[in-house]
Amino acid sequence: MQIRLDQIGDQPYTWNQTRSILAHELERGGLTDLGPVIWRGEIRRVATDFLLYAQLSYEQTSTCSRCLGPAIGRVDETLELLIQIEEEAAKEEEEESEIELTEDDMGVLTLAGPQFDLEPLMREQMQLSVAMRSLCRAECRGLCPQCGVDLNLAACACNREKIDPRWAGLAVLKDRMVDGEADS
Repeated sequence: MQIRLDQIGDQPYTWNQTRSILAHELERGGLTDLGPVIWRGEIRRVATDFLLYAQLSYEQTSTCSRCLGPAIGRVDETLELLIQIEEEAAKEEEEESEIELTEDDMGVLTLAGPQFDLEPLMREQMQLSVAMRSLCRAECRGLCPQCGVDLNLAACACNREKIDPRWAGLAVLKDRMVDGEADS
Protein backbone atom coordinates (compact mmCIF):
# COMPACT_ATOMS: atom_id res chain seq x y z
CA MET A 1 0.00 0.00 0.00
CA GLN A 2 1.57 3.26 -1.19
CA ILE A 3 1.12 6.42 0.90
CA ARG A 4 2.04 10.01 0.04
CA LEU A 5 3.30 11.42 3.33
CA ASP A 6 3.21 14.99 2.06
CA GLN A 7 -0.60 14.68 1.79
CA ILE A 8 -1.07 13.89 5.49
CA GLY A 9 -2.42 16.94 7.28
CA ASP A 10 -3.97 17.41 10.72
CA GLN A 11 -5.88 14.13 10.48
CA PRO A 12 -3.77 10.96 10.73
CA TYR A 13 -3.69 8.44 7.92
CA THR A 14 -5.14 5.14 9.22
CA TRP A 15 -5.34 1.65 7.77
CA ASN A 16 -6.83 -1.68 8.82
CA GLN A 17 -6.12 -4.61 6.51
CA THR A 18 -6.53 -8.35 6.66
CA ARG A 19 -4.10 -10.08 4.31
CA SER A 20 -3.41 -13.64 3.22
CA ILE A 21 0.30 -14.32 2.95
CA LEU A 22 1.75 -17.74 2.17
CA ALA A 23 4.45 -19.06 4.51
CA HIS A 24 6.94 -19.71 1.69
CA GLU A 25 6.80 -16.00 0.71
CA LEU A 26 8.71 -15.14 3.90
CA GLU A 27 11.50 -17.57 2.95
CA ARG A 28 12.03 -18.81 6.50
CA GLY A 29 12.85 -22.48 7.03
CA GLY A 30 10.53 -24.30 9.39
CA LEU A 31 7.59 -21.93 8.83
CA THR A 32 4.76 -24.03 7.38
CA ASP A 33 1.60 -21.91 7.56
CA LEU A 34 0.33 -18.40 8.32
CA GLY A 35 -3.17 -17.46 9.38
CA PRO A 36 -4.88 -14.26 8.23
CA VAL A 37 -2.58 -11.29 8.90
CA ILE A 38 -4.21 -8.25 10.50
CA TRP A 39 -2.14 -5.11 9.84
CA ARG A 40 -3.48 -1.83 11.22
CA GLY A 41 -2.15 1.48 12.35
CA GLU A 42 -1.85 5.19 11.77
CA ILE A 43 0.65 7.78 10.63
CA ARG A 44 0.55 11.27 12.17
CA ARG A 45 2.38 14.40 11.13
CA VAL A 46 4.64 15.84 13.83
CA ALA A 47 6.20 19.11 12.61
CA THR A 48 8.27 18.04 9.57
CA ASP A 49 8.39 14.35 10.53
CA PHE A 50 5.82 11.56 10.88
CA LEU A 51 5.03 9.05 13.64
CA LEU A 52 3.90 5.56 12.69
CA TYR A 53 2.05 3.36 15.20
CA ALA A 54 1.13 -0.09 13.90
CA GLN A 55 -0.05 -3.48 15.12
CA LEU A 56 0.50 -6.83 13.45
CA SER A 57 -1.50 -9.91 14.53
CA TYR A 58 -1.59 -13.42 13.08
CA GLU A 59 -1.11 -17.09 13.87
CA GLN A 60 1.92 -18.94 12.55
CA THR A 61 2.63 -22.66 12.34
CA SER A 62 6.20 -23.86 12.27
CA THR A 63 8.04 -27.13 12.79
CA CYS A 64 8.86 -28.08 16.39
CA SER A 65 12.62 -28.30 16.70
CA ARG A 66 12.40 -31.31 19.06
CA CYS A 67 9.66 -33.60 17.67
CA LEU A 68 9.16 -32.16 14.16
CA GLY A 69 5.42 -31.78 14.81
CA PRO A 70 3.44 -28.56 14.29
CA ALA A 71 4.20 -25.68 16.66
CA ILE A 72 1.39 -23.13 16.56
CA GLY A 73 1.98 -19.68 18.00
CA ARG A 74 0.17 -16.36 18.09
CA VAL A 75 2.05 -13.22 17.05
CA ASP A 76 0.95 -9.81 18.33
CA GLU A 77 3.55 -7.15 17.56
CA THR A 78 3.43 -3.38 17.93
CA LEU A 79 5.65 -1.00 16.04
CA GLU A 80 6.48 2.64 16.72
CA LEU A 81 8.62 4.41 14.16
CA LEU A 82 9.68 7.97 13.43
CA ILE A 83 9.67 8.64 9.68
CA GLN A 84 11.81 11.43 8.27
CA ILE A 85 12.01 12.62 4.70
CA GLU A 86 15.61 13.23 3.75
CA GLU A 87 16.54 16.57 2.27
CA GLU A 88 18.75 16.69 -0.84
CA ALA A 89 21.61 18.56 0.91
CA ALA A 90 21.72 16.01 3.74
CA LYS A 91 21.64 13.14 1.24
CA GLU A 92 24.68 14.50 -0.63
CA GLU A 93 26.64 14.89 2.64
CA GLU A 94 25.83 11.30 3.66
CA GLU A 95 26.96 9.93 0.30
CA GLU A 96 30.36 11.53 0.79
CA SER A 97 31.02 10.19 4.31
CA GLU A 98 30.41 7.03 6.30
CA ILE A 99 27.50 7.05 8.72
CA GLU A 100 27.59 5.44 12.15
CA LEU A 101 24.21 4.41 13.53
CA THR A 102 23.47 5.06 17.18
CA GLU A 103 20.82 3.49 19.38
CA ASP A 104 18.59 6.52 18.79
CA ASP A 105 18.65 5.82 15.04
CA MET A 106 17.10 2.37 15.44
CA GLY A 107 13.53 3.65 15.66
CA VAL A 108 13.96 6.08 12.76
CA LEU A 109 13.18 5.42 9.11
CA THR A 110 14.63 7.92 6.65
CA LEU A 111 13.01 8.10 3.22
CA ALA A 112 14.40 9.67 0.06
CA GLY A 113 11.02 11.16 -0.83
CA PRO A 114 7.42 11.48 0.40
CA GLN A 115 6.33 8.17 -1.18
CA PHE A 116 6.07 5.38 1.43
CA ASP A 117 5.14 1.72 0.90
CA LEU A 118 3.75 -0.11 3.96
CA GLU A 119 4.09 -3.63 2.45
CA PRO A 120 7.89 -4.06 2.92
CA LEU A 121 7.62 -2.79 6.51
CA MET A 122 4.88 -5.34 7.30
CA ARG A 123 6.87 -8.22 5.74
CA GLU A 124 10.02 -7.17 7.61
CA GLN A 125 8.15 -7.25 10.92
CA MET A 126 6.77 -10.69 10.06
CA GLN A 127 10.29 -11.94 9.26
CA LEU A 128 11.51 -10.69 12.63
CA SER A 129 8.62 -12.44 14.42
CA VAL A 130 9.50 -15.95 13.24
CA ALA A 131 11.22 -17.78 16.10
CA MET A 132 14.65 -19.27 15.49
CA ARG A 133 13.61 -22.46 17.31
CA SER A 134 9.96 -23.35 17.85
CA LEU A 135 8.50 -25.80 20.35
CA CYS A 136 5.06 -27.38 20.14
CA ARG A 137 4.95 -27.13 23.95
CA ALA A 138 7.49 -26.40 26.68
CA GLU A 139 7.60 -30.00 27.92
CA CYS A 140 8.12 -31.55 24.45
CA ARG A 141 10.26 -34.69 24.84
CA GLY A 142 11.33 -34.84 21.19
CA LEU A 143 12.38 -37.86 19.17
CA CYS A 144 14.45 -40.83 20.30
CA PRO A 145 17.92 -40.34 18.80
CA GLN A 146 18.26 -44.09 18.16
CA CYS A 147 14.92 -45.31 16.76
CA GLY A 148 13.17 -42.01 15.94
CA VAL A 149 9.93 -42.64 17.85
CA ASP A 150 8.09 -39.52 19.06
CA LEU A 151 8.62 -39.68 22.83
CA ASN A 152 5.54 -37.51 23.40
CA LEU A 153 3.34 -40.30 22.01
CA ALA A 154 5.09 -43.49 23.12
CA ALA A 155 8.08 -44.83 25.00
CA CYS A 156 10.73 -46.69 23.07
CA ALA A 157 12.66 -49.82 24.05
CA CYS A 158 16.06 -48.39 23.15
CA ASN A 159 18.95 -48.78 25.57
CA ARG A 160 19.49 -45.29 27.00
CA GLU A 161 22.70 -46.27 28.75
CA LYS A 162 25.59 -44.36 27.26
CA ILE A 163 28.55 -46.61 26.55
CA ASP A 164 31.99 -45.14 26.22
CA PRO A 165 33.02 -45.98 22.62
CA ARG A 166 36.43 -47.10 23.88
CA TRP A 167 34.72 -49.93 25.83
CA ALA A 168 32.06 -50.82 23.22
CA GLY A 169 34.04 -53.81 21.94
CA LEU A 170 34.19 -55.29 25.43
CA ALA A 171 30.42 -54.78 25.87
CA VAL A 172 29.79 -56.81 22.69
CA LEU A 173 32.16 -59.54 23.94
CA LYS A 174 30.37 -59.58 27.30
CA ASP A 175 26.99 -59.96 25.58
CA ARG A 176 28.34 -62.90 23.54
CA MET A 177 29.71 -64.56 26.64
CA VAL A 178 26.39 -64.19 28.49
CA ASP A 179 24.51 -65.56 25.45
CA GLY A 180 27.02 -68.46 25.19
CA GLU A 181 26.47 -69.39 28.84
CA ALA A 182 22.71 -69.37 28.27
CA ASP A 183 23.14 -71.81 25.33
CA SER A 184 25.10 -74.38 27.39
